[in-house]
Amino acid sequence: MYSLLVLLLAGASLALALWAFLQWQRSRSAMILFVLLPLAALPIELLAAGFRLWSGEDESARGLGTLALKWAHITLPLSLFALATLCRRVGFAWAKIDWGHGALCILAVLMLIYQLPDVLKFDIQPAAIPVVTWLVFAMYLACGAGLWLRQRWLWLLAGMLPGVLLLLVPSDVAGPLPLYLGKLLTLAAMTVTMVHFTRLFPVVHSTPSE
Repeated sequence: MYSLLVLLLAGASLALALWAFLQWQRSRSAMILFVLLPLAALPIELLAAGFRLWSGEDESARGLGTLALKWAHITLPLSLFALATLCRRVGFAWAKIDWGHGALCILAVLMLIYQLPDVLKFDIQPAAIPVVTWLVFAMYLACGAGLWLRQRWLWLLAGMLPGVLLLLVPSDVAGPLPLYLGKLLTLAAMTVTMVHFTRLFPVVHSTPSE
């Protein structure tokens, strides 16, 4: 039963990733790209987990899931680049200042460097969520609250809050489903928000003068 539900989540995450890719292809927005990178790993992780639950300990599926987790851990801090741009576009005071916007981007790089040693290890436990991931999600939660108050955009907070709460559920008590559903909700909220604000504040590409 768990395997079927995880595979259904894999299908939903694949559909979301393809939709986000099409939105990025149309807009070429870096905001969408930086959330698409960690999102792209989720269908692979869930497919590998679903096949493992279906067929037992499959080493090829285990290796594929580990690679997907490593990619997600590497790229998730980079989503703070998208967050910094979003906060600047909606007019948060700290993000309109160059040092405020730049500080968040520098923090993203430092987070990536901090967790590289753990990512380079051979194996990663799916239920072990790194501290960097929690910090990134906390920043998106704070941004979600700000967007709700400033822009009346509820969906970042509405997706992040239950997603993070599901990530807190121990997997040895409730199984793997809350973990995977929590990841899907958080990444879906981040992606939908970036697509919405890319449409709201479209990037104008300059054309060379004749």
